[in-house]
Amino acid sequence: MWIAMMALSASLIFMMEMVGNRAVMPAAFFYGAAAGPVALLVAIHDRTRIGGSVPGTTLVGMFLFGGGVALLLGGYFDALLISEKDGPTILRVGWIEEAAKFVPLLAVALTGAHLTKPAGVALGLSCATGFAIMESMSYAWKSIKHDSAVEAGMVLFVRGLTTPFSHLAWTGLLCAVAFGVWQARRRVVLTSAVTAAFAAAAVLHSLNDGLLILDLPGGVKLFFPVVAAVSYWLFHRATRDLERTALPEPAPSSA
Repeated sequence: MWIAMMALSASLIFMMEMVGNRAVMPAAFFYGAAAGPVALLVAIHDRTRIGGSVPGTTLVGMFLFGGGVALLLGGYFDALLISEKDGPTILRVGWIEEAAKFVPLLAVALTGAHLTKPAGVALGLSCATGFAIMESMSYAWKSIKHDSAVEAGMVLFVRGLTTPFSHLAWTGLLCAVAFGVWQARRRVVLTSAVTAAFAAAAVLHSLNDGLLILDLPGGVKLFFPVVAAVSYWLFHRATRDLERTALPEPAPSSA
């Protein structure tokens, strides 16, 4: 899935550079931005089958509108509270954007609908996917230079490798813990476990962006893959109980 979508994105960008047809640029950016998140969604569903825990229309709505609302809130408060994108205030980004992504999920939880751990993780991953794709497309758009989209393609390639271990892992971790607690309590409640999960997601998010953006010694920047690995490990650990049991063998056909 990842290879096919990245190859299509690269092919569209190559065609644009060859013949100058810029009309396909949004499609090229979408396929590149979606490659990593969608590939991870397929892998997680294959492992857990959580996609069947929520109606498809609800998942699509969370992807389109939950991700959009999260981007709206995150973009507003990023601009308000992060005065310098390459300065220390960038370390606030995790607390801002993790809260922004959780707002649509909390709104659904407060209705009492889909208050189970599988449903919460599925909704959280849908929201994070919408957010990550739109954010990646915006970064690609900003990287266009002299009407050339080659650098934008490189941005999409890098983010296609990293977003599955960032936005999706952080939101998935928080939802796994929060909805697991809420399923047991049968209501939305703030506990130390939920608070700790949010803090972990926010800190990892801020460390991720700080290591990428801040002017740090080269040796320190090597901790970036460590943060990514820890992020995904925590998410995987929090969702181990959702792993599906082996599918039954198909019944033999009658002669």
